[in-house]
Amino acid sequence: MRKIFISLTLSLLLCSCSYAETRARFIFIGDIMTHDQQLDAARNKHNPESYDFSPQFRRVKPLLENAFLVGNLETVFAGRSKKLRYAGFPFFNTPDVLAELLSKDLHVDLLTLANNHIFDRKTSGARRTVQVLNSQDIAWIGLGLDDVASNDAVLLENDGIRAAFINHTYGSNEWPKSKDVHLNVISSADITKSLERAKSLSPDIIIACFHWGNEYHFSPNIHQKRAADIAFENGVDLIIGTHPHVLQPVEVRISSDDKVKAVAWSLGNFVSFQRTLPRERSIILAAEFVKDDEGITRLVKLSEAPLYVIAPGQKRTEVTYAGTDEKIIASLDFSGLNKSQLNNLRTIGRQVNEFLGAQNETDEYGFYTLWDEKSFDVLPKSKRKTPK
Repeated sequence: MRKIFISLTLSLLLCSCSYAETRARFIFIGDIMTHDQQLDAARNKHNPESYDFSPQFRRVKPLLENAFLVGNLETVFAGRSKKLRYAGFPFFNTPDVLAELLSKDLHVDLLTLANNHIFDRKTSGARRTVQVLNSQDIAWIGLGLDDVASNDAVLLENDGIRAAFINHTYGSNEWPKSKDVHLNVISSADITKSLERAKSLSPDIIIACFHWGNEYHFSPNIHQKRAADIAFENGVDLIIGTHPHVLQPVEVRISSDDKVKAVAWSLGNFVSFQRTLPRERSIILAAEFVKDDEGITRLVKLSEAPLYVIAPGQKRTEVTYAGTDEKIIASLDFSGLNKSQLNNLRTIGRQVNEFLGAQNETDEYGFYTLWDEKSFDVLPKSKRKTPK
């Protein structure tokens, strides 16, 4: 009787689980850059061989916890030698400790590498970047090398929802002579190949990360729109854009059969030392998906947390929450900021929210709703022409 009881109990549990909805939250950050000023601030004054980037992220770290985190790595880990040094723009090269911080401190799950700076230190720099990320257990996408095919996709699971990611760029600042590393570029043929690979992995959702657009422009160009249409027509559920270094709108598309897709045209800089407005303004974008009891997955919510990269005393950069949620503010570190700086943060956050057309209320994460299936027909509508 005991064996039968256990069997019946397991059957009931399995039956219950199979009919339960699965919900997963993915969050996305923009360009991760390290200019010379950031390198100087991170260097240990007493030990020039040692670097610590954690102060640059300490004010927003709680916003990134307990979530599936995706970012765009716009630098390389090429190492240092007599002929090679760490540097910022225009040829980035960052100490490996940043990768360790991204992995162990911020818990980044995936980094996109198809961008215009991945070959700043030739193919050898791109290869070593991949090796460093592998050593830190950070998944990556955007390159083809060795046993990773060009125009490939990566499948990652988050809280029971399987997401296939693809990553392409408009091009690169450097085109190395060596052909042993392939860069995924934005073209109809290459995007289609990546999506064929993505579909073969049997994902619940497909997310495309595109490095595209015109720098410092607040709206998408025709090439972005064409690439987005190709992606959506071939099964993509969500598009995340980077490269312009400023925010561009978030667009929600609802088809005639009520299928919801979305594109964040540009998330802006997550961290950098680009100090002119509005390049210090960005967001953390959150996308929530639900898989129902029939195995169909749908987008149910989009939200954002406004960010501002402050530079106290112009000596370092610190990514800072610019929202007004008092509960979230109480959990974050605003030490050292005066009343004027705090008021400025709130103004910037309001301007970002108005530009994106976000709703006024915040959720339990301190994020502002852009779209929610509970208010299905209410789409984000910008109230400003720029985020400044």
